Amino acid sequence: MIKKNSVFTVMFILLLTKILGFWKLRIFAQLFGASHELDIFWAAFTIPDIIFMVLVAGSINAAIIPILSDVLYDKGKESFNKLFQQLTVIFFGLSFFVLLTVLLFAPQITTWIVSNEYAQSLFNMSYRISTDDYDLFIKLFRIGLLSPLFLSVSGFVTAYLQVRKQFFVTSLAPLFYNVSMVIGTYLLVNYTSWGVEGIAISAVIGSVIHLIVQLPLLLKYYKEDNSKVIDLKGIFKEPNVLRAFKLALPRMLGVLGEQFNTIVNTFISFTLAAGTLSAYRFAYSLHLFPINIIGSAVAQVALPDLAKYCCKNEDDNFKKVFNDSIQLSLYLVFPIVAIMFVLRLPIVRLIYGTGAFDWNDTIITAWTLALLSISVIGQTVVQIILRAFYALKDTWMPLIAITVGIVINLFGAYLFTNFFSHYYDWRPILEQVWIQVAQANGDGVVSVLKSFLGDLLKWMTTRGDSRLAVGGLALSLSLSYLVQMVLASLLLNRKKKVISWNETLYPTLLKILNTLVMMLGMYFVFRLFDFQLDTSRTVYVIVLTVLTAAYGGISYLVGSKIFSPEEFVKVENMLRNFTKRFTNGNNLNP
Repeated sequence: MIKKNSVFTVMFILLLTKILGFWKLRIFAQLFGASHELDIFWAAFTIPDIIFMVLVAGSINAAIIPILSDVLYDKGKESFNKLFQQLTVIFFGLSFFVLLTVLLFAPQITTWIVSNEYAQSLFNMSYRISTDDYDLFIKLFRIGLLSPLFLSVSGFVTAYLQVRKQFFVTSLAPLFYNVSMVIGTYLLVNYTSWGVEGIAISAVIGSVIHLIVQLPLLLKYYKEDNSKVIDLKGIFKEPNVLRAFKLALPRMLGVLGEQFNTIVNTFISFTLAAGTLSAYRFAYSLHLFPINIIGSAVAQVALPDLAKYCCKNEDDNFKKVFNDSIQLSLYLVFPIVAIMFVLRLPIVRLIYGTGAFDWNDTIITAWTLALLSISVIGQTVVQIILRAFYALKDTWMPLIAITVGIVINLFGAYLFTNFFSHYYDWRPILEQVWIQVAQANGDGVVSVLKSFLGDLLKWMTTRGDSRLAVGGLALSLSLSYLVQMVLASLLLNRKKKVISWNETLYPTLLKILNTLVMMLGMYFVFRLFDFQLDTSRTVYVIVLTVLTAAYGGISYLVGSKIFSPEEFVKVENMLRNFTKRFTNGNNLNP
């Protein structure tokens, strides 16, 4: 069984972190709106983010934590600390070399992105980023390359502390990162002449603080263990170092493919209307709320236990931890997805609707959020499935599922953005069919549908002018993660029988049924209050959102006593224990 108090401790800190993240994006929206200048900032930070994700972030869960866990349990603290130092030095050196190389070639990379004919024809972005944007792009690009350098060290410190079950401190690091971003952006943009450069500088400061927050506890462990600085001679001959690289390589390839998806989505968005990329980013951040809080918390706490039971060949305990993690995460994430889908407009308006962020930006962002919400389920479950693979020391097999998801997203991004760019062409046809069916008059339905299908191929291969085309990026991402979830589950079950009807599939179907009942009731409550309240005023938007969400929450809780009684009792006990820890003032470390 996963550690209940640890899960809710991490979830609580991640909730605060995410709230600060929304506040951060709200400040972005207030200062810049869905603007071209902000689009350039997002694009400039894409490559630095990719470098960190590929070299460090992807390796930590796939290789570093499982191997550090094995060494700690099998060989003791001295060998554990030695391996940690070796891996940190190697990966930091690799990150430094790559970042320095990219920094030296930053002008050439920027020139290719801004003016290369191949890039222009491939992404059709000539009217979005021009040579006039060169100076701003390269400046943001160079500043952004500093952040991964500090985060690479901080990421390994996080891995070290999580293996030692110190989830509270590792959760504080991203919290303080967002605090730095909020304060830094507000001060640097408002009280200097830097503009979006202020956001970039705040990100670098935040990455430094991300590391500093975790150092005291790391040094405390080193002092208790009487550990010394290692001799780096012969470091590349260490078996566990080589083992870590072998496990990390497939995950690096997978992350690289996922980041390639991000690049393609970013540049496709440049072919759409101005500000589309920022609208997509705002919606993307919102949809990550349950993934980062629930999925990440459960996966973080489950991984050390999965690795331990795998090492000890305790298959029954491995299976129980895996299924408990899946069911708990789905039980918590389903109602949030329902609220996100039904209340997408008021949520976007309350969080981002200020300053330069106007009503049109709200509509586009909410539309994107509705389609992105579907992917929340797939991304949450995939996190846990990947941790199970990592605990089994297999990083090649999940790469198959990741690759299939990448291919689906690439094709879907192209086809669906084209399709939704003709939104105002095909939407009336579907409404006509609906009216005919509702009036029990089937005359002409078949001919209308045949005409619709005939135009479908044309709409999917040509670009229209609707801003709703950005929904294609969201839908393709959602579809890719759902397929990846199913395929990864099948591959995992071939390696170790952990998925069954009674423990996995049947409880999931009951939760889906409970969620659908919740969504139906929320929709009618939302429509009722929407007609009664003047939603042009913020206070009434808040009332509408709170009342509808409250009804949904109560409906889901009542239904869960019938459909998910086991999870209901577990969550009730976890909340009670979690509350006692804060009430009694106990140490939050698990």
